[in-house]
Amino acid sequence: MSFDLVFHRDHADIGHLDGYDLEELLMDVKLVMCDLDGTLLTEDKTITELSRETIAKLKQKGVSFGIATGRPTESVLRTLQSQQILSYVDVVVTNNGVTWLDCKDQVESQTYTLNMQSAIEIFSYLKPLDVSFAIYDQRYLYTNKINDGIERLLRFHHLKPYLCEISEVKKSKIHKFILSIEENRMAELEVLAKRLPTTDYHGFKTQSDLYEFVDRRVSKALAIQRYAKKYGYGLEQVMAFGDTSNDIAMLKEVGWGVCMANGTEDARIVSNDFAFSNEEDGVARYLIDHFKLV
Repeated sequence: MSFDLVFHRDHADIGHLDGYDLEELLMDVKLVMCDLDGTLLTEDKTITELSRETIAKLKQKGVSFGIATGRPTESVLRTLQSQQILSYVDVVVTNNGVTWLDCKDQVESQTYTLNMQSAIEIFSYLKPLDVSFAIYDQRYLYTNKINDGIERLLRFHHLKPYLCEISEVKKSKIHKFILSIEENRMAELEVLAKRLPTTDYHGFKTQSDLYEFVDRRVSKALAIQRYAKKYGYGLEQVMAFGDTSNDIAMLKEVGWGVCMANGTEDARIVSNDFAFSNEEDGVARYLIDHFKLV
């Protein structure tokens, strides 16, 4: 079933498209994928009771549910457990699509990693912007300097800081390369990042002060596609919710992409529809409305 439609987007009528029966269009959806920060999570990093109840009802209708985030796997599982929804989750796509965990058989798979030499090249090119780099594993976050963004990553992921020069990081492959910068300089970084002298990797803003690089082939959409293929269906049978640049490929390539009202413009323009903000139970309200979860 194809969802390739042309329509007029009306920001004032969030969650509805005149002239189309979304209930009929979405009957073939097998999987709903949801970003975490700025999408399913509220600004205080919690999942509401309405969201928990809605996901449970969605599962009762036979639709699978998954998370797609830039966070590392252990951090995501810890959050889902503390927010009491881990038992409802079928798949967790992490590191912006570098890794994905099938929660049914507990097998974690990998798409493509980034060469450490690429991270050194990126940092050398962008260092004049006074950026801090972040490379982490399950225990440590390696960085040249701790700023607000790095401090937040340490806290969210329960990691220990390891201060060093980038040349001292003894790794040949990494999941992703993160740069933290003052918010008022992010626009400069975005411009310069597009001028990097190679196509081996690509980057995107993930938060107002964080910019990430991954292998050029990596996206949340790729990991979702591999999971869906494992169970015999394609991206056209997936609905996804997101809010910003690292969600673009996912929102664009799935059958039905929904951008949050708090989303960035680049995410909005590739989406099929819009939901209320993460502070207004946007994901839950959209699912209740369109899957008739009463």
